[in-house]
Order: sequence, then structure tokens, then C-alpha cells
Amino acid sequence: MVATNSFFEWFYYGLSGLGGWFIFLLLALIAVIWLLYDSANRRLPALGWRMGAILTAALLLPAILYRFTVDPLAPTTSPLAPFSEPIFYLGVLGGILPIVLAIGYFVTYQGMVGCPNGHVYEAILGKCPYDTPPAQPVSFVSPPAPPIRQSEPHYEGGGSRIEKRVPKAHAWLVSSHGDHQLNQGLTTVGRSAQNDICLTGDATVSRSHAKIMEENGHFRLVDLGSRTGTRLNGHVVRQPVMLASDDEIQFGDDTVVRFVTGQR
Repeated sequence: MVATNSFFEWFYYGLSGLGGWFIFLLLALIAVIWLLYDSANRRLPALGWRMGAILTAALLLPAILYRFTVDPLAPTTSPLAPFSEPIFYLGVLGGILPIVLAIGYFVTYQGMVGCPNGHVYEAILGKCPYDTPPAQPVSFVSPPAPPIRQSEPHYEGGGSRIEKRVPKAHAWLVSSHGDHQLNQGLTTVGRSAQNDICLTGDATVSRSHAKIMEENGHFRLVDLGSRTGTRLNGHVVRQPVMLASDDEIQFGDDTVVRFVTGQR
């Protein structure tokens, strides 16, 4: 109890009469200013974190008002005197909660940035994956089989063209039905025949379900807003995630594959 009373007196009248509340105010302001600057600099939609930090820092205002309106020699003459203890606790919370919110914001958005369209993605990607234009469709080659030469489809009028051959990466999606080799750069997955990997046997897979992006031998899985979702090792994919060999990927409710990298 003595320690609590001493801290109470220090909070209002310590630091040579200024009051220890000033230290709490400085810490709260540092947390609020940093959170506002960092979220604006990285274009993060962190409005809730900003408002929370500002409002909790405002809890210090009654303590400041109490300090400069209540005479320590005659505290009972002030109408605020009966509320000295609640004001004290509010002030302590006003100095601590903005720091807690700043730490929570940092942990939540560590390594993330935002794009002008409001999407949040990992900064390591370099650009927003949700704004990537769709890739040119490539016919799916049924595995397992050696590479198949792309045919020259014919059209009415006697014309023909050669479809673009996409370089393959040393990575596969492996299932009980076969191996699907991934492209270098971008591989699209879905129920539509326009995808690089066409999963027609599962009605719970969306037409454009997901995509896997390859960059310098690293692969990232991105869900394209599918109806039934994409899961990596049992966890729902909400942001682009890095893949590691032997990861288990589930598209929809029933299609489960294993991601494998290296020579096969």
C-alpha cells in the first residue's frame, strides 16, 4: 500500500513538481506518432490501430487537467478531488495502452505493405499479387508423362499458329492422380480449362482458384478469392505464403496435393 501511495504521489507531483504523468505522455506520443507514420509510409489500412492508439493516449488528459487545476496543498477545494484515484488509473492506462497497441500493430503487419487499391501483401514480393494481370492460358499436360510437344492447332480458313511453350520449373504438385509440373514465373490452378493446372474432377474448386508464383527458385501460393478457400498444411491461406518442399496444399474440399521441389 505504501508503494502504491508513493507511486500515486510521484505520478501527480514527481519530477520536481512536474509530475510523472509527463513520462507516460511522452511514451504514448512516441507510440502514436510512430504508428501513424509507419502505417502511412507502408500504405497499410490500419485505421483501427491508429484510432485505438489515439483514443487510449487521450486517457491521459484528465490526469493533466487534474495536475494543473488541483492545489496539492488544498486538494479538497477542487471538484476533481474525489476523482483523483480513477483519474490516476486512467492516466497510467493512457501511457501503457498506446505502446501495447503499437507492438500489436508491428507484430500483425511485420514485413507487409499495402498497394493503392487497398490490398495488403508481403513486401518481399515486390508488387501486389492481387493486381497481377492474368497469364496467357496454357494447355494442361496430363501427368505422369514425358514432356509433350505443343501441337499446331488449325482453324477455319487453313490458318495455324504454334502455342507458346512455357518454361517449366523443377517443382511439382503431386497427388494420387499424378504429378503436375509448375511453370517458371506463374502457374494458375482451377476448374476452368484456361488454367495451367485444370482440376475438373472437384466441383468445390473454383474456376480460377489459386496461383503459384515462382521467382528465383522460390514459390509462393496465392488464393484468388476462391469460394471454398485454399489451405496450406491445414491453415487457410489469406495472404501470399512461401511454399516449402513436402507442404500439403488443399484446393476446395477434396483436392489435396503435395508440393515437391528438386529433380524427379
